[in-house]
Amino acid sequence: MGKMIGFQNELIELYHGELKTDYDIKRLTTWKIGGICKYIAFPDNEADLLIILKLLKKYNVKYYIIGKASNILFGDQYFSGMVIYLGKNFTRYNIKTENDIGIIKVLSGQSLNKIGKIAKENSLSGMEYLSFIPGSVGGALITNAEAHKKSIGDLVVEVKIVDNGEVKVITKEQCGFKYRSSIFEKNDFVIIEVTLQLKRDQQEDIDKRYEEAKLFRMEKQPKMPSAGSVFKNPDIGPAGLLIDQAGLKGLKVGGAVISIVHGNFILNEELAASADVIQLINIIRNKINDYYSVNLELEIKIFNN
Repeated sequence: MGKMIGFQNELIELYHGELKTDYDIKRLTTWKIGGICKYIAFPDNEADLLIILKLLKKYNVKYYIIGKASNILFGDQYFSGMVIYLGKNFTRYNIKTENDIGIIKVLSGQSLNKIGKIAKENSLSGMEYLSFIPGSVGGALITNAEAHKKSIGDLVVEVKIVDNGEVKVITKEQCGFKYRSSIFEKNDFVIIEVTLQLKRDQQEDIDKRYEEAKLFRMEKQPKMPSAGSVFKNPDIGPAGLLIDQAGLKGLKVGGAVISIVHGNFILNEELAASADVIQLINIIRNKINDYYSVNLELEIKIFNN
């Protein structure tokens, strides 16, 4: 208890950004699932973020860093640590264009959708298919988000991170981008800012690809609360197709259901608990392993479970 009092006192003294206590995290998660967290901070600049991280380390307080909360399952139980939510205020960006190149520097909490719109408005190509992936730029880097065989890693020039309290800039090559993965998955790096490079193109071509991506999302993906694709696609084929072939579409546990539109989506149909989703995940994994001898890897992140 003394540790948390010391943490709270220093936090109030040193951190000047937005802070709330006993916050219901389901208000932020796209799955609309999650419990109460003791503290949640909404920093809007690098200095405030570094202050929080320093205090969390000093007092050994458990924490999670969340962008737009679009691909996480947050447990329903009370979380006594801190959530750092970057998707509200940690969103500034600037853009520079020269000849046929556009450079966008963006804080990690900004949405892919917003950056896609900015790129389109400046006749810059590269973000069209990524624009309709829900989530933050930083979160997209962690999983090397991809749509229509275009990945965010293809556009990265460099990334500013916090590594054990020290601010560093790493190159695209150092990010280790692969299919739905990067070095950020297995390290405790905190992504501060991303530099993206895009190319100028004909406006009508950009608009066409942008609308194609938008239509695809509207037609192929379910509308109820979800976290997008739950599993990475294994080598033998799309996870959603395997789940469909295994006869699992429509299966319900509590308030959660495997979508009949897309087998790789688990939907919050009716006040689902995190345990409902976990049970469906385990059923899917076991059935797919039985059918195909494949161990499905999670694409989502599980917090507070």
